[in-house]
Amino acid sequence: MSAPGDVLEPVLIDTIERYFTLLQAHVPAEEMLTGILTEDFGTGFEGGYVWQGEAGLRDFLRERSVFFDESHEVLQILDIRQEAPGSITARTRLRFFLRGREAGAARSEEYAGEAFHRWRLRRRPRDGRWCVAAQIVEGFAALNTPARRLFAAPAKGMRAEST
Repeated sequence: MSAPGDVLEPVLIDTIERYFTLLQAHVPAEEMLTGILTEDFGTGFEGGYVWQGEAGLRDFLRERSVFFDESHEVLQILDIRQEAPGSITARTRLRFFLRGREAGAARSEEYAGEAFHRWRLRRRPRDGRWCVAAQIVEGFAALNTPARRLFAAPAKGMRAEST
């Protein structure tokens, strides 16, 4: 089953924007789960580290807590399809900017580049809202030097050099 892209694209963009709004606001895991994520949410790197479920979400949010200024902009929807009622899969290219400061660091660093993501969205039965079930990074482009360091070891997650 496949719905036309022009019907699915607004759903995808709205869901991604709601996800990044909460993520960038550093809300607690509980608010992410009730607001935009499925209970079995997973995020991570294709062929690498994946944070899964509520415990994984807590670890993921802790890993990225050093970022205090960030933006994400979808540049391109590469593929989108509705494979079953209530389920959408998509691939996107987005531009990101993160500013963060590690504990004890004298100054902050800026991380910038592009990321290719695979998204899985599901419609929540209780209210019909679309939620993110998975956000997996498939690759990167145009990374600056700090971003190359940040994402240098996808098998270990983010910030592998500092752990």
